[in-house]
Amino acid sequence: METKPTEISSSKMFGGYNKRYKHFSPTLGCSMTFHIYFPPSPSSPSHKFPVLYWLSGLTCTDENFITKSGAQRSASSFGIALVAPDTSPRGLNVEGEADSWDFGVGAGFYLNATQEKWKNWRMYDYVVKELPALLAENFPQLNTSKASISGHSMGGHGALTIYLKNLDKYKVNNSLR
Repeated sequence: METKPTEISSSKMFGGYNKRYKHFSPTLGCSMTFHIYFPPSPSSPSHKFPVLYWLSGLTCTDENFITKSGAQRSASSFGIALVAPDTSPRGLNVEGEADSWDFGVGAGFYLNATQEKWKNWRMYDYVVKELPALLAENFPQLNTSKASISGHSMGGHGALTIYLKNLDKYKVNNSLR
């Protein structure tokens, strides 16, 4: 299966572009979507944008933050790319995956599941390992070594725990520049 991201939508905003991508995730064993907001390109063709990963909350998708927050305005003025992955695997038809709003589809909690039945729910590995590698390989305008991570609700907890486990991987405050 093709792991290279395919653009599925694009819209211009604040001088940059919101782009939505789909790819097959070997980590999760299914197709995943994510958004990237690319700020306006500076005159230097070698410029790379630092990245802010945004982890959305329970029952959300990769679209909630991107379509509702307006964060692109600030990202545009500061020259920061926003990356918003989906919150969980979808479409796997695992028994019980949609029985509860707070467990399964839309509720990946940015952790790796430990029970075999939920083996595809490896959102920690997806966010920390697979997605940054995918971005570095396919989007040369992004500087994934200058990255920060944030989120709200379930995603805020996920961002905090991911950051604390990977202090060398993420920057804080104004250290993105």
